[in-house]
Amino acid sequence: MENRYQILHVDDDIYIRKIVQLALSKEFKLSSCTNGMEAMTWLEDGNLPDVIITDLLMPQLNGQQLIKLIRKNSAFENVPIIVLSSLEDGATKTSCLEQGANDFISKPFNPREIKVKINAALHR
Repeated sequence: MENRYQILHVDDDIYIRKIVQLALSKEFKLSSCTNGMEAMTWLEDGNLPDVIITDLLMPQLNGQQLIKLIRKNSAFENVPIIVLSSLEDGATKTSCLEQGANDFISKPFNPREIKVKINAALHR
């Protein structure tokens, strides 16, 4: 079987997780977490994704906190992070990029855009 890139998707909204799963599951191996704490546990259990897609507004550990923790950890610091969020103001986007996110997609989103941005992140 062909090796597929591993994507970690972090979002507390089950409907968004389903849409992303439908959009990506044929091309990528997809794992999902419902918040940043769950994602950090998944990462610290030895899982290393090729790309992380994260929402910002989540309970327990939000997306910006997750980005900061990932960028401080030498095991994950180089994994591309794409933010997928309904927060689309310029200050939020700039803050996420300054904290270490590689890209930002606003909700509502086109599933094809996610694929294009994942492929771009993988080939950088």
